[in-house]
Amino acid sequence: MDYFKNELKKWADWQAVMLNPVVFEPLIQQIYRSENEPFKTPEAVADPFAAVFAVGRTQIAIFPPVMVASDTRDRYQTERFSLRRLARLKVTAATLGHAGFIFDSEQFYYVIYQPLVGTSLTEFVKTAEPLAKSTLGRQLGTAVRQLNSEVAGFNQVDAITLANQADWAQLGSNFVAERESYLAAHPVPMTDYVHGQLTGENIVVTAGQVGFQHFQAAVQGPWQADLATLIGQAFAGDADLLAGFQTTFNSPDLATDMLIGLLWRPDGPARIQTLMGTKQVTLTALTQRLQQLVKTESEG
Repeated sequence: MDYFKNELKKWADWQAVMLNPVVFEPLIQQIYRSENEPFKTPEAVADPFAAVFAVGRTQIAIFPPVMVASDTRDRYQTERFSLRRLARLKVTAATLGHAGFIFDSEQFYYVIYQPLVGTSLTEFVKTAEPLAKSTLGRQLGTAVRQLNSEVAGFNQVDAITLANQADWAQLGSNFVAERESYLAAHPVPMTDYVHGQLTGENIVVTAGQVGFQHFQAAVQGPWQADLATLIGQAFAGDADLLAGFQTTFNSPDLATDMLIGLLWRPDGPARIQTLMGTKQVTLTALTQRLQQLVKTESEG
């Protein structure tokens, strides 16, 4: 019996139904039955890739079939691996319940977990007092060090290849050579766990703790790559967060770490363009901008 009735031939077909609980309810009910989990009417949870639904106190992420997303198995394995790894490290994250696949009209991989209950960092900083933000920053510094620790390879994504394939030439005719020369002169280990999307929405403030969620984009690479989204985006210029963060993260040169991280990200060109606001970018100008950003935030 096919519990999923809709035809899926291309990504647009998946996008059309991924937020529709009515379409997925029979499939989810069968999955929960097979895992001996109590079933409740699913409610859609926004996600850019998987079909995610809240089912009672749990959530289920159903990944698209391989025919509409070739990297779906990699993303599934990465999410499953990440939740298990963080549990071992005692870093706050969602609690993995079940992970597997179901043969139906298509093969669907899924992960069932207890989601974090709390407030996103984005919402937290809107009303938090300076001391609360500084305290949270210190917790983040410790947690990010644990998150970004060395790890064995866990998926098929090659972070070096992805970064080198990015369109660095859009930043100026000389930037490609400047980047290559700088990275050759500043080698870093490529064996750390990189979340990839440490945004304000993927950092959750729980009761007395800070946690992380949404790990599908994680790769093995340089830990510096996570600073681009963490400081450049999640902190959103908040001086109290950054000051607390630096107390425990303790980087001797945060601007340089951010620069290295940007140069190793596949979305580095777009992030640098946003940061600089000009078509022609030099490494010197970018370094000065990052130094200014870190100094301005840390001084408040």
